[in-house]
Amino acid sequence: MKRRNFVKIVGAAGAGSSLMAIPASADPLVSTTDDLNARPEPPSPLVAHCKRILEQNLLREGELFIVATPMVFDHDYLLALLTAAGEIGATGAHISVFPRINSAGQYESALSAWHWNAYAEADLLITSNLGNDIGLPGASTAYGNKVGDHPYRTDFEAINRPGHKTRWLALGYDVPRQQRYFPTAERRERTLRGAQLLDETRGELRVVSDAGSDWRCSMEDRPGHAQYGIADMAGRWDNFGYGCVACGPNEDTAEGVLVLQPGDIITDLHPQVLEEAVTLHFEGGYVTRVEGGRRAQEFEALLNSYNDREAFGISHFGWGTHENTQLGGPGDVGHYHHNKEGSLLYSLGMNFGHGLGGAGAGYSGLGYSSRIAPNHTHFAMFGCDVYVAGDRHIEAGVVSPEAGGST
Repeated sequence: MKRRNFVKIVGAAGAGSSLMAIPASADPLVSTTDDLNARPEPPSPLVAHCKRILEQNLLREGELFIVATPMVFDHDYLLALLTAAGEIGATGAHISVFPRINSAGQYESALSAWHWNAYAEADLLITSNLGNDIGLPGASTAYGNKVGDHPYRTDFEAINRPGHKTRWLALGYDVPRQQRYFPTAERRERTLRGAQLLDETRGELRVVSDAGSDWRCSMEDRPGHAQYGIADMAGRWDNFGYGCVACGPNEDTAEGVLVLQPGDIITDLHPQVLEEAVTLHFEGGYVTRVEGGRRAQEFEALLNSYNDREAFGISHFGWGTHENTQLGGPGDVGHYHHNKEGSLLYSLGMNFGHGLGGAGAGYSGLGYSSRIAPNHTHFAMFGCDVYVAGDRHIEAGVVSPEAGGST
């Protein structure tokens, strides 16, 4: 790559806080022009990779781009991202959010209305935890929380809603995984079809399996939700590289039995992949009984540890549409269980304020879901059948084209 003048790039990209990554001059408090221009350039392939992400999320010349991270971040990746934004001709800033340190020396989130007011001005907002290997609080609030000065229930809803200007991408994973999971137009189209199926139906969903599962819920008046890894519409939020269809069922409607089998996944247990069956009984929207051996006891103990009945309540339900996710090691479980084509993703606990959703937000968001809980506990099942308003759209883990399947 031809060497650039990084003073110009920093000015064009608005990356003031990336100065943390610049070598110090003789005076450690001063960075000179020579210091800036001596900064090693990010590798050309990494800049090209980041530029591809930005262009896929429709960043254009003259748009306002904000990337928000904790104060510990991957300097090389961030510099590549800002360089790519500068090449596109965007303006904006890197916001490096520092935490509050309490009297016990612990880090606490210091996010404020100021941060959310800034984020809401962006045409494209990227929040990322890349390089935060010491576990600092993130650069955005979890859904369910509100620190911003706005009329919406949560900070998530203030941005992820019809009528808002910001496209919001949560960017994670190391570069090899980013390349493996990279969004495609074909996956986007399929996933949107699945979300539209749910959105147009807004009725009963049923899960059955050869192992004995027979479970129902209703999503009446709740939108279909699509994650295809791209924030390409105003008001849309997504996780980079994802592929799934989901909904926030009516909180009191989950009924029946789910029988998790060996190979299914409960992400908050260790190991996460089950080696024995766990049976969950639902009544009135809640898990009321957990049956099985040691792993069932561990799961029940986990849910009881929250000391809140809402921790047992259904949060969201859906299925994966990603044809290229793999379970090669522990670092793959998060993406695999959430997105593997034909996997069924469930969550118990919090679903409050996860975006208002619907067609006006690009089918991103769970609508007026209302469960407030101290947890958001995922589990995934494989090889099941799913019926949408009486029509079977997943058979033994194979997703129909109408529901977002690739075959």
